[in-house]
Amino acid sequence: KGNAAFKAADYPSAIGHYTAAIFADGSDPTFFLNRAAAYLKLGKNEDAERDCTKVLALSAKNVKALFRRGQARRALEKLDDARFGAKPNSAPPTKPPTSLFQFTKSWDSLTSDDDRWKLIRTIPPSSIPALFQASLEPDLLKSILHTFRTTLDRSSDPDASDVVGDYLSAFTRVQRFGTVMLFMDKQEKQLLELLRDKVKHTP
Repeated sequence: KGNAAFKAADYPSAIGHYTAAIFADGSDPTFFLNRAAAYLKLGKNEDAERDCTKVLALSAKNVKALFRRGQARRALEKLDDARFGAKPNSAPPTKPPTSLFQFTKSWDSLTSDDDRWKLIRTIPPSSIPALFQASLEPDLLKSILHTFRTTLDRSSDPDASDVVGDYLSAFTRVQRFGTVMLFMDKQEKQLLELLRDKVKHTP
């Protein structure tokens, strides 16, 4: 359906179909790659860049993803990144992200749960629903939940469970959280329940 809509130049519908496919199987890079192509057609270059970066995380040598990300970055006037495929700074930011795109870009550039936890901590729990709005995706939520678990397992901070609890509660207030949970596998749902048991403030 997504390919048919794309061929008919109905790019918004194509994006919708590809997004549904991503919800069903976020491990297939083709869905992100195709959605990136549709985003490019609509001039949504930041979204296209994000999807291409996701493709490269799943398939590091994907030539089409490199090419389309280069197109998106050129349109965004990120000429050095477009030319050399430079990655974002891997250091955790000290200022809170001002958009979901900025958050996702920073999150994907970080490799350790400690750095990802530092990124999350730049955002007050009360700001989480407004930041994510209706755009929370299953893969990102899974990654965040794993970071919460690692934080609880490793942290010597006695307040860590309270803080994680505040963030868990905030994420349950994100639009379409219930819908996203429908696409989580049994193991991830069990992880959420485990986290709820570990923290003091259960959503």
